[in-house]
Amino acid sequence: MSATIEASGDATPDGLTVYAGIAAVDVYQNNTTYSDDADEVTAGIKYAVGSFTLCYQWSREENGRATTATKYENDGYGVTFSINDDLSIGYNNYKSEQTSTTNVEVEASSVQIAYSAGGVSVRLADQTVDNKSYATADANQRDAMTLSVALAF
Repeated sequence: MSATIEASGDATPDGLTVYAGIAAVDVYQNNTTYSDDADEVTAGIKYAVGSFTLCYQWSREENGRATTATKYENDGYGVTFSINDDLSIGYNNYKSEQTSTTNVEVEASSVQIAYSAGGVSVRLADQTVDNKSYATADANQRDAMTLSVALAF
């Protein structure tokens, strides 16, 4: 069972979108693998004003497992700014905390810049991820830079 709701347009001030959702799943419970039903909740807000777009989302998931990771709490936000019709910059941040025998938080962030003119688009993103896969070893800390060039004919 799930339900969602969104308010935008005439229901909100110009540029504002608000949404929320909930889901519940009946899980066969055997106390070995699953000891409860699964459920998820999410809510978010996006506001576009002038050249800025700001957004935030929160969610929580309880998977009903009897052992291992049982709950995730997540939140993320982003901001973009259109400098002009061809150039924009943005920043995003996402955190997810896993509840288990050891609580670990994953954090990912990214800075982007995009330029397009005619049929050419160039995009650059610098990303960082800490504790990938909910693990704290050095191998789970990542940094990357991505360059994308697209041509339309």
